Amino acid sequence: MKCVIRHWMLSGISAACLLSAAISQAEPKYTTVFSEPMEYCFEQTSLRGGLDRTILEHHLIVPPEDHFKLGEVFVGFRRKSEPDKLWLYGIFRNWIASDNNQYLYPKATIPVSKLEPVIEVPIFLDPTDVTEFVGDGEIWVGYGLRKGETSTEEDAFQDMMDNQRYYRLWQIGGSIEKNSTVCLTATQMEEDTGTGNTGQAIVPPDNIPMTAP
Repeated sequence: MKCVIRHWMLSGISAACLLSAAISQAEPKYTTVFSEPMEYCFEQTSLRGGLDRTILEHHLIVPPEDHFKLGEVFVGFRRKSEPDKLWLYGIFRNWIASDNNQYLYPKATIPVSKLEPVIEVPIFLDPTDVTEFVGDGEIWVGYGLRKGETSTEEDAFQDMMDNQRYYRLWQIGGSIEKNSTVCLTATQMEEDTGTGNTGQAIVPPDNIPMTAP
């Protein structure tokens, strides 16, 4: 897979999006220019801890045709024993039934935003006991597009379902099903100290692809 990346956010604090517009919101204080392009690689998915203390983080790779379009990212949970039921992991780290029309807050893990080429998707940031779901529970990840200014979160979710913009990431207790090494070629690094949280950004040159073999 190849795609062109504009900005890449590196931070010790988990961000909603690996490729973040936050870099453009404050002038970086320090810039390091590399003498030659540098390649940085990382795993697409991180699964750590035992089943009683699981930490799971993932990077969604958005296809080039949908880069920077308006959309939302969803994390789903379903059980093979109840295949018709789907729960969505909302921004408040709670699971909501996908058909719960009374819930007032976003069901998307990452609410409406421009879809960056690589999006960091937090799932289990704190150690979570998933032992009761071994062999039955599944984690799914996907994104949906909003077609216009009047589109809603429900429209984005339906777009995801209609166009099959989702995949099973992990059958609990088994191996990660969506994992590769993501590599980015960059020419400079920017350190942003103006937002209160020190962070770094690797800024690639134009038209240098990021690859996920």
